[in-house]
Amino acid sequence: MNKLLYFFLLLALLIGCGSPKVVTTKEAPAIITEPSLSTAPDSIPPGQQEVTLQGDEGEILGPFLPPAIPETIYEPYLRRAETNAPSLPFPDNSCHIAVEVRNYDGVDGCGILLESDEGNLFLVGATPRGDPLEAGTRISIGYEFMKNYEGSTCGNADAVIRITCMRLLRVSSGVARPVVCESYDRPSRWLLDLAVGVGATYITRYPWDDGRFVYLIESPSGQYLYDCRGYLICKPRKNCLGFIKDFSSGVLIYEG
Repeated sequence: MNKLLYFFLLLALLIGCGSPKVVTTKEAPAIITEPSLSTAPDSIPPGQQEVTLQGDEGEILGPFLPPAIPETIYEPYLRRAETNAPSLPFPDNSCHIAVEVRNYDGVDGCGILLESDEGNLFLVGATPRGDPLEAGTRISIGYEFMKNYEGSTCGNADAVIRITCMRLLRVSSGVARPVVCESYDRPSRWLLDLAVGVGATYITRYPWDDGRFVYLIESPSGQYLYDCRGYLICKPRKNCLGFIKDFSSGVLIYEG
């Protein structure tokens, strides 16, 4: 009897208490919002340049700006107001003197002048029949002086001449006037314009006589060779590499 009573009391206790309940709490997930382009603050202060990013080992990731193109520096004009004229050579009707054809347009009322290697400046009053004088060419001439010439107001010439003989020595390179000779690590404006004009693939710098330099332009149409003053030495249909004395000293300065 006692055992039966004990059994019913234990059963009632279990029913009254029930099984234990496990209470869990769930945390609300964090809401992460990203700023839109219109509301995101500018990371670059006004008036400052964008900072170039670098990788783990100093690798430059950009952005990249195109390299500056060095501007062409031309040789100054000969000005008789600033320099003394050398003695005039004796005139001769045969092609005996070499001159550069220069464009002095706007300088003391002058236009085309012939400049000798000694520094004389000749105004041409009369030319033989044939092609007109082209700035940038080098020619050999014979001439005679023209006295009392009144066909020009040029005040920068040493003498007015009539050309009696003319022979082409070098064609024009297209450069307005001689360039200051420099050793370029990348092409200056005059050289780059010439290279782009022929669709150049490479430009290589080589040493030249008297401490100067030459630039070999390679293009689909052939090779062009210019000296550092802008003079054209060689053009397609000729082997311009034949003018180079030391191939091992070439430095590539442009790749198209």
